[in-house]
Amino acid sequence: MDSITQFVLGAALGELVAGKKIGNKAILWGGIAGTIPDLDVVFSPLFSDLQNLSVHRGISHSLVFAFFIAPLMAWLMRKLYRKQPEISFRTWLDVFFIGIFTHPLLDAFTLYGTQLFLPFSNYRVAFNTISIVDPGYTLPLLFALILTIIFRRRKPNLSWKLNNIGLIVAHIYFVLAITNKFYVDQKFDRALQEQKIVPNNVMSNPVIFSNLLWCAVAKDDSMSYIGYYSILQDKPEIKFEAFRRNEYLLSKIKDQEGVQKLRWFSKDYFIVEEIGDSIHFFDVRFGKSNFTPSLSNEKTFIFYFKILDKESSPLKIQQYISRDDMNFSEFIEQLKHRIFYVD
Repeated sequence: MDSITQFVLGAALGELVAGKKIGNKAILWGGIAGTIPDLDVVFSPLFSDLQNLSVHRGISHSLVFAFFIAPLMAWLMRKLYRKQPEISFRTWLDVFFIGIFTHPLLDAFTLYGTQLFLPFSNYRVAFNTISIVDPGYTLPLLFALILTIIFRRRKPNLSWKLNNIGLIVAHIYFVLAITNKFYVDQKFDRALQEQKIVPNNVMSNPVIFSNLLWCAVAKDDSMSYIGYYSILQDKPEIKFEAFRRNEYLLSKIKDQEGVQKLRWFSKDYFIVEEIGDSIHFFDVRFGKSNFTPSLSNEKTFIFYFKILDKESSPLKIQQYISRDDMNFSEFIEQLKHRIFYVD
């Protein structure tokens, strides 16, 4: 998820395991622990756009990472706070291990996913149950942490309990998100059957900022289909929009190993277009940047990759974000409209 959420979760867990022992230090360093895996972005300038597809959320987001980094950080904390020998190595180890270890676990429940099993496997684990940015999960943790800090000195026992309440509320929401996925998947499956679409694979994920609006992407050998369903919508219909995959265009690219990396990253949910002398690879898992039909795929899909030179080896790509003309406030208004209504 986003770095703010990862910091807040790490801080709340740090308070849970060590708040009674080291006070606000548990919140501060727990939050830092929760963001350590995302420091892999520091190294992104050293790699090409294609290489960064596997570098980001790579080894720093594997489960084994915490077992190596947490003891190192605990040792450094003992050195930093050597004038406070009452804070044990084990206390620091608890703070850093739980913060680092839970980071990739939370990311695994998003659409982007993470390579949990590196270095043994590069399989991207993605359960697609919660959005990369979801205030419904983040805000209970944040408000509880603020109250924890406020009441720390006056009512230390209460402050610790408030933090726990925040964790409980956030994870009740998390469980509801998982329940929502089972519910909407049934809706999508039924809609595909009614529209006589027989896909090879189907995936669904919540649209950014909430768990109310869901996007489903289905694919067969020639087409990709995208549909939306809101848990609060006033009509039961799900309209799937069809896009031709144009997979044959990928054979025009010299570096087929690079092509396989694009397919790996997108989990084979893509469409391809040849525009002039270049080929555009659209990752359709993230859905559309708007909820109305568009003539241009460049304005329709949130993420796509432009293959700069079909003959280059290794493959040279550039990542783009949709050039749709909507500003953020317009997107939010359209999102609110789509959650409650169906055109």
